[in-house]
Amino acid sequence: MYSSKITTILLALALTISSLGVPQTLKNAYAAPPTNDDFDAATVIGTLPFNDVLDTSEATTAADDPDCGGNGSTVWYAFTPSGDTGVMANTFGSDYDTTLSVYTGPRGSLTQLACNDDFDSLQSKVTFNAAAGETYFFMVGAFESDPGGNLVFSVDIAPPSLIIDLTIDRIGLVNPRTGVATISGTVTCSREAHAGVFVDLQQKLGRSLGSGSSIESFTCDGQTRWSAIVSSENILFVGGRAHVSASAFAFDPSTGEFVFDDAVADIKLRGSR
Repeated sequence: MYSSKITTILLALALTISSLGVPQTLKNAYAAPPTNDDFDAATVIGTLPFNDVLDTSEATTAADDPDCGGNGSTVWYAFTPSGDTGVMANTFGSDYDTTLSVYTGPRGSLTQLACNDDFDSLQSKVTFNAAAGETYFFMVGAFESDPGGNLVFSVDIAPPSLIIDLTIDRIGLVNPRTGVATISGTVTCSREAHAGVFVDLQQKLGRSLGSGSSIESFTCDGQTRWSAIVSSENILFVGGRAHVSASAFAFDPSTGEFVFDDAVADIKLRGSR
């Protein structure tokens, strides 16, 4: 009789707990870390492109995990390319503040090749050149000591390096009335990018050396023409010889690449209204 009462009480208690739901703290206590929680169990990336969606809320941090913006809960991936290639990886679409870093070498003696935090808002991105047969380890971490969340991790072949080339036209124009010159040329970009040109124009008139500068920005895609209007504070530019120094830059926000090119030229200014 006594045993029957105890059984009835325990059953009622179990039903009550079940109806109330399991507390989140108990759920967390029994949740398992991701399978690639540790460096030695890194998820192997086969062919590119590669995409993975993973719950890292129960990921942990090993004592020998390297540092990249802190090393909150981390997970690991490994990639060995069959040929030399550029590689880009990101955590875009994740719902927590991530860090992303790349390493070569054995555990305990890792060499960091890249580390990024907040490339785009709270998400991370890295780009690097990978050699055939070398294994590269990706560590995706939470910023500082934060917990993880829902990770979206993508790896793909990076586009060819951004290249820029600047030229200056050997003939410029000058307004004889205002003394304002127009300098032009071309900027060639290997792919579409935000670009700009800074121009410095100098002309000697008697004992005076006049100079002026201007900066122009534009979208560069292939061969793009540019022109800059330049005036001087101490002289009026006139028709004749002049010297131009110019610097061009191009920026690709999708890869974070920022490249420059410089050019100088002795030019002739021709009068034009």
